[in-house]
Amino acid sequence: MQGLLERFPDHCLAFLNVAQGGLYERPTMAHTVLGSCVAVTFFAPRHGLAGIFHALLPRAAEYRLHSPEQTPYKFVDTAITTLVHRLTRRGVALGDIECKVFGGASALFAGDMSVGRRNVEAAFATLAELGLRVSASNVGGERGRKIVYASSSGEIFVRMLNNNVANRIGETPR
Repeated sequence: MQGLLERFPDHCLAFLNVAQGGLYERPTMAHTVLGSCVAVTFFAPRHGLAGIFHALLPRAAEYRLHSPEQTPYKFVDTAITTLVHRLTRRGVALGDIECKVFGGASALFAGDMSVGRRNVEAAFATLAELGLRVSASNVGGERGRKIVYASSSGEIFVRMLNNNVANRIGETPR
């Protein structure tokens, strides 16, 4: 992280816990650690806006006892619609939003029971329903990830847990 802070010296730091998210105008380095949880980043460079969330569960409708209005970033589907609504209210057209999807590890359960897999499916399905394009993703597998999002450039840095290699998405490891 120290190298990234040197590369982006004017950025504020923001750590996202589970069920947190935000829309950023000021240059921010948002970082979080994902296991089965999913994060989606939103980047609208022409408008100087970027967003990210850290969601725990796939779809709010699957959990009857919970009110998603109180914690919209807890669920992948409501987190996506919340940030998209915030962006479009600020004048951003859907075609101007670049999205990237991360997380969804399945370390504990495989197959249909995997919350990680269901989170990833919910993210891609919700983004597709809204007509948003996904330009990059790093999902699934059995290991968690630490991600760092530079809101000013839309770059994501991913480090797989239990691995010392950190790469910018789109680059091959050396």
